[in-house]
Amino acid sequence: MTAIEITYTFLLNAIPIILLIIPYPFIRKKIVGKIYYRIMLGIMVFYLIYWILPLIFQFNTPPKELTLQSGEEGNLLLGIGYIIAHIGSLITLFAYYPLVTLPFIFFLAPFISLLLAWNKVRKENDSKAETLKGLTYNVSESPSRQIKNALLKGNWVREKEILKLMIVLLPISLYLLEVILKINGLQLISITTGETAVGWFIEILFVYLATFIFSLELLFSSQIALKGKYFGESIRQQAYKSLYTVGTPISILSIILFIVEDIGSIGIIIYFFAYFIMASIIFLLFLKIFEPISLIIFVKLVDWWKNKKEKRKNINYTNFYYGIVFSCLAFFVFFLLNYLVSGPIYLLIFGDNPWTIINSANIALPGTLYLYQTFGFDLMNIFNFIVLIVIALLIAAIFLNLSFRYMKSNFLTLITYIPIIIALSVIFTAIGAYSLINFAPNTYWITGQSSYTTVFGFNFFTLRTAGFNADLSGILFFLAIPYLSTQYVFNIIIWGLLLHYMKKEFNVRNLLLDEGHIKKVIFSSISDFLSYPEYTKLKAPILVAKKDNIPLQQLSSEREEILSLLNIIEEPKLLEEIRPEDEKESQRFYFTLKYLYNKDFIDLQKQEFSYIFERVEKQGLYIIYDDGRGIFDYNFSKEFSQDPGLISGMFSAITSFIKETTRSEDLLKTIDHGDITILLEYGKRIFGALFVKGKQTSEVRSRLKEFVTTFENKYEEILQDWSGALIHFKEDHILVENIFKEE
Repeated sequence: MTAIEITYTFLLNAIPIILLIIPYPFIRKKIVGKIYYRIMLGIMVFYLIYWILPLIFQFNTPPKELTLQSGEEGNLLLGIGYIIAHIGSLITLFAYYPLVTLPFIFFLAPFISLLLAWNKVRKENDSKAETLKGLTYNVSESPSRQIKNALLKGNWVREKEILKLMIVLLPISLYLLEVILKINGLQLISITTGETAVGWFIEILFVYLATFIFSLELLFSSQIALKGKYFGESIRQQAYKSLYTVGTPISILSIILFIVEDIGSIGIIIYFFAYFIMASIIFLLFLKIFEPISLIIFVKLVDWWKNKKEKRKNINYTNFYYGIVFSCLAFFVFFLLNYLVSGPIYLLIFGDNPWTIINSANIALPGTLYLYQTFGFDLMNIFNFIVLIVIALLIAAIFLNLSFRYMKSNFLTLITYIPIIIALSVIFTAIGAYSLINFAPNTYWITGQSSYTTVFGFNFFTLRTAGFNADLSGILFFLAIPYLSTQYVFNIIIWGLLLHYMKKEFNVRNLLLDEGHIKKVIFSSISDFLSYPEYTKLKAPILVAKKDNIPLQQLSSEREEILSLLNIIEEPKLLEEIRPEDEKESQRFYFTLKYLYNKDFIDLQKQEFSYIFERVEKQGLYIIYDDGRGIFDYNFSKEFSQDPGLISGMFSAITSFIKETTRSEDLLKTIDHGDITILLEYGKRIFGALFVKGKQTSEVRSRLKEFVTTFENKYEEILQDWSGALIHFKEDHILVENIFKEE
């Protein structure tokens, strides 16, 4: 290669990265910039490992010439078109991860989390009904708000911890896979020859492992608790600790065995390791985007588990036909688009025999390979992705969202809509037609192959999009069935739920049931305004919430009655609290609410899920520095008055004594003393102690945890090297009242 060829080759191959980076500086501080950063980083990792890394195994193979046909010499449009198509093919192949692969993980994990929760509940001595009553969780924000807050915070601690665990478990998983292959007479062979489908199965192996790990994360992020104790957090900590303790030495041993048994395959093992880490990084980049919807699924499952008898009674089966109608409409729309639009376009671009282009992509294909064939294969990847994934998924998800909206029951929607979609897809697949769910995908392993072309007048070296057949056989086929047979179904459900919940706002209200119990209700936005019969005969509480940031110019022309009502609901109010008792006034009020709703001034929210917890009487709150000095204290009860210095000294002595006597690294979380319980939560440099009268609940503990975190974040610089001055913390009674207030 000449210097000019090296320079041009480098610049042209760097185009995807350059194009990706250009927009980022202009949007990096916005929420869309945070999402774009994760996508950009994912594509870069994908590009390096999926395309660049395979070159290591092709050093001894001469680059493949992408031959020009007569008249194509110097055709710059063909060369530029090839580069654009190649970049598009790269992006679409990457997009399969967030659109196809990851939804499987984020849909299945909540069900595994439920099994882990069930295993905990069944071990309790109380009756099942009593135990379920004490099961609580914490979902107080809408998915969109959760995503926004998580991305803007920019905290990568959890992602780093999960990545370390997956790296630890990778050698074990891969070694077990190799053992399975040897039992079945298979072996790990170079991925550049097309002689094995193990590379394809590595992706499936990653999905299974990531699903299990994420199920542990869901137990943690849901803050699921039993009788006030966060058993989800405990299960996650114990599982991680055990996997690290056992997994690390076994992983090291697995790597040694790889080298000893087959030193010749070390290169391909390194590639599989890199591919697995790439998939893990992409999974973690999208973790905070998909996690909120998984959390909704998990909490919905727990809520159904706790209240299944009541839930069954409240399901309105009379509108079941919506699911059937919308599923048939989804198929009809896809059929029309496919056979009236995409079908003719496909024939126009690829002709009657596209198999020539498909077969030309074989990495081990001997003979002449033309540039137009490689160009065509990249276009085919883009076209198939748009039609069979994006359009099909979008149509199915949109009509699923409509079913959720009109049927008003997620459970009834899924058991009517999804089976019809599956049945129609099976029928269409059987007759050889395109269907919404692709049950017979062509599986092939895509990679980059060292190639060159002279279309620009010099030897332009590139990585053409190549692949080989990756049909799974034997035990690999059976191990892959759970993933291959359900991935597209799970995609539709996840994206349908995302469309359904992303525009909803969430609110939380604590409703006093009696002197000893409070019902926590999580409300979410309704899709349509209440009918008048629904308004007059409320079967469940409805929350009326004022929308944020209503333009002043819109309010200036409104009558006094409207402005007065908006002032009343400055803080969300239950409809039954503000609805007039007089029938005529109530009717007038209904139309006023409808007017505000249609003007987008207010949001009506229905009960999404709820649970009951015991009411506790808060006594005193103490914030203590890690060396035992008291920082801040607050008395909730006038009768409760203790010397902060004595309290600080007591906790310092107790925690030191327990550490010395038990030799345990676990932190003291609860102290029970008669009718008084002391809850402890820890930050980096401080810990909080809350005295309550009665049993601990996850509600009051979560408030304590929130206060400790907020307090430490607020005074982070002061607490790094605190001099002992208390003047900084005098006004924090306001913070206490805001966090610990009861609705």
